[in-house]
Formats: sequence, structure tokens, C-alpha cells
Amino acid sequence: MSDTQILDRLVAFGGGHGLFATLRAGRSLLADRVIKDLTAIVGVSDDGGSSGRIRRAFNVAPPGDLRMAITALLPQGPIGENVESILQYRFPDSETHSRFDESLSGLEGHVVGNVLLTALWNSGASTHEGLDLLCSFFGVQGRVLPCSSAAVEIVATISGLDPEQPSVLEKVSGQVAIATTMGTVTQIQIEPHEPPPCSEAVNAIGLAGVLVFGPGSWFTSLVPPLLVPSIREAIINSSAQRILIMNLTEQIGETSGYTAVDYLNSWGKIFPEINLDLIIVDPNFVEDQRDCEQAASRIGAKVFSIDVATCESTHDPKKLARALRQAAIELGSK
Repeated sequence: MSDTQILDRLVAFGGGHGLFATLRAGRSLLADRVIKDLTAIVGVSDDGGSSGRIRRAFNVAPPGDLRMAITALLPQGPIGENVESILQYRFPDSETHSRFDESLSGLEGHVVGNVLLTALWNSGASTHEGLDLLCSFFGVQGRVLPCSSAAVEIVATISGLDPEQPSVLEKVSGQVAIATTMGTVTQIQIEPHEPPPCSEAVNAIGLAGVLVFGPGSWFTSLVPPLLVPSIREAIINSSAQRILIMNLTEQIGETSGYTAVDYLNSWGKIFPEINLDLIIVDPNFVEDQRDCEQAASRIGAKVFSIDVATCESTHDPKKLARALRQAAIELGSK
């Protein structure tokens, strides 16, 4: 394996701040010519905040996670930083106003990047065309694509919502509701079960040399895009290396009490036909290394321990870039 382009074409899956960190790492790898192509495949299930309001008002994909991915891939340097501050600007909310207040603009709580994407879609661009246009406006390095060309709904089966009846199962719908559940997620699905595919995303998976999953909110950011049948099938058929960046901690609500082993067991249950090759874990956030290695082996993977965390217990993009370089060397060419 040569020292350049050791990762070839990289496709990263997820949403929110977890995917943001991975894409910032990928941006560094692009700049250093370690990879020759970078694509983000992003979930379209957000139903809260500005994204949820836009989704309901205009019947479009929720733009928030897509906007976050775009900002992660902006050019490095002062110009990119200035554009990022604009795209991420959120108008003050309306909590201090009466709904009858004539000073309300209708932009309260919305994010500039969300509004721009919605304008492009309402002007006739398809979901991926609008994303490509916005990326071209600002010299984005890489490509951002939705997992489906239309919004999807997450539906979870949850136990323990009533502490007095812990074995009773109940259905909960919506990303926000699932993310904040006080029960235990036992099953996850999307509706519609077969949303319209994004052929560009499927093609990107087919061309990839490495598929990177995570980190991120497990049941509400990472898992849903992989439940889209066209995406799932493309991953199954892909010959690419498959790397999971392990979450550092539990997420209070949807994965309360989860350890690294719990995350890996969950993957095996939800995606029994999708084995992984490597699990990137930070040794400072693994309770039992041996248990983790055993859980990884059940889904075909090796554990690669390396420091990837910031002092605030979030993933550091620079450390992730180094980890992905070394992980590729660890795996070797396929």
C-alpha cells in the first residue's frame, strides 16, 4: 500500500455533530491527498427545531443535518470560517414574543443554511441537486447526499416507559421523541419502509474504498440511514472496508447505560448481514477491552484502540484523521 490515497474513496454515514467530526477529519485527509474523494450520506429523519418546521411547512427533507455536513466540508481558512458562521447563524427565537407581536418575522429559530437549502428546493432543484448547488457556491470539498430523496420517520419500539410495567412495549415515533425517551429501545424502523432512493448515494457506496459509520446518536442519527433498503443493499454488496467509530459514552435517553459492548451488540442485532472490519475505540472510554474485542469479533471486526477524544469527551477531528490513516494501514488493502 502506498503512502498516498491509502483510503481511496471514503463515504461517511450519520448526522449531527458526530458526522461533523468525521467529515472534518475527512477534509484533512483530502487536503493531505490521503483520499481522493469524500462523500457524506446523511439521515433525513429530523423532526425538531428549524428542520422540523421546514419539513412540515414545505414537505421537503429536513435540512439541518445536511447543512451541518456542508459546513464541515467548507474550505479551510478565514473564508471558510466566515461562510460557516453565516450558514450556521440562527435567528433569535420567539420565546420572548407574543404570537400576535407584529415584530415577528417568521425567521425566528431558523438557521440561514436551512433557509438557503429550502429556497433551492422550492425553486425546482431536487434534494441532491440543491445540495450540490449550495456546495458549489462555497467551494465545498467533497459531496453531501441524503440517504433518501424524501424525509423519513423513525419509529421505535420501547420498553419501560411505565416504570411499573417495565416489560410493556410501546411504539414511539419521531426523532426528538426517541432521542429523549426514558425507556429502552428494543426495535427501530423507518416509515415509509421503502422511501425513494437517492441513486447518487447508492453509486457513491459502490465506488467507495472505505465506509465509515459514526460516531453519533445511535438510534436517531447513525442507524436510520442504514435502514433505507437501497442504502442497506449497497452496503451489503460493497467490497469496501467498513469502519465503525465507537461512541465515547452513552446518550442520556436513547442509549442510557450503554457501553461499547452494548453498541456492538446492537449493531449485530439490527444489521446481522453487515459485518464490520474495524472498530475505532478510545481506550479511555472502554470499560473492558477484552469484552469489547469479543463483541467486535462477533460482527467480524478487530478493535483498534487510539486516542480520539477531546478534553470535553467529544471526538477530535484531528485525532480522528490520524486514527483513520492508521486504521487503513492496520487493515491493509482489500
